[in-house]
Amino acid sequence: MALWTVLILSLLIGGMAYEMRIEAGMTSYARKRLKAQVAARGGVEYAKFLLAKSFETSAFEEDDPEKEAFRILAKNLERGIGATGVEVKMGDSQATVDVLPESGRRNVNTLQDEDWEELLDQAGVPEEDWPNLIDGFMDWTDAGDEHRLNGAEEDDAYYKDQGYKPKNAPLDTVDEILLIKGFTPAIVYGGPPADPKGEPLRGIAHLLTTFGDGKVNVNTATRDVLLTLTAGNGKTLTDYEIEDILKFRLGDDGMPNTKDDGFASVQEAIAKTGMDPAFADKISVADRRFVRVTALGENHGVRSGVWAVFEVGNRKVTPIYWREEQMQ
Repeated sequence: MALWTVLILSLLIGGMAYEMRIEAGMTSYARKRLKAQVAARGGVEYAKFLLAKSFETSAFEEDDPEKEAFRILAKNLERGIGATGVEVKMGDSQATVDVLPESGRRNVNTLQDEDWEELLDQAGVPEEDWPNLIDGFMDWTDAGDEHRLNGAEEDDAYYKDQGYKPKNAPLDTVDEILLIKGFTPAIVYGGPPADPKGEPLRGIAHLLTTFGDGKVNVNTATRDVLLTLTAGNGKTLTDYEIEDILKFRLGDDGMPNTKDDGFASVQEAIAKTGMDPAFADKISVADRRFVRVTALGENHGVRSGVWAVFEVGNRKVTPIYWREEQMQ
């Protein structure tokens, strides 16, 4: 009897110890997650401070070496050049921050048919699907109920089944594309193709925005965005021109976040890269009215992310979009 009692007590104590270890682990993880979340939010606040200081860069002391890196970042933001990979320490946590003008993406509301073709091509969408997607988007966003050849308006069976009508107005967010007939999560965000034998889809959301005048900021646009740029009559940027854009915008030192970053004008960008002057009306180098801040907070391997869009102007930094995500 005593042996059984000892065995039962041992099992109970062992079970309690196991539960305590689990609870301690859960508490530890929750604490790390909270610290990572705070770090991400702190990274956004640091970016806001940078943007606020970009209004008054003339007040920086040129001979203060301790503030030199911060001054360079603020001045680059003043010029419409982004800041990437900025590390902000906060105790035992840290945040990695990107501050990039939204004009480095394509404004989905200003895309023409040939822009959509390049965009869908880069995303890996089969060419036979392009007409339905393009016309469907145009019918969703244009005023009135007149059909495009391959489009869909209010009387389409798809919208009747969904229980809503086409917006007949520009999109407010990129996510709204999912409401449009033909656009699937795989097309928008990437994922498996409809045909199991096809190539995985790469998504289009990361190339798009709903902010700005539609001109692409070549000082911040990614290679994938530059590949979608068109100038009419089938003109697109060549791989060599894109390589030169990515190279020359880093200045002579070839490093980001330094004082010689960025093209000073559209004319300089065209001259240094040899791109067709027809692109002059399609690109910009200094637009920073809308800025996207992405901050990844981390604490001992636990990560949390924040991305936000701010409107910058009239000496104000105004938040207009905010999103937080837990990451593994």
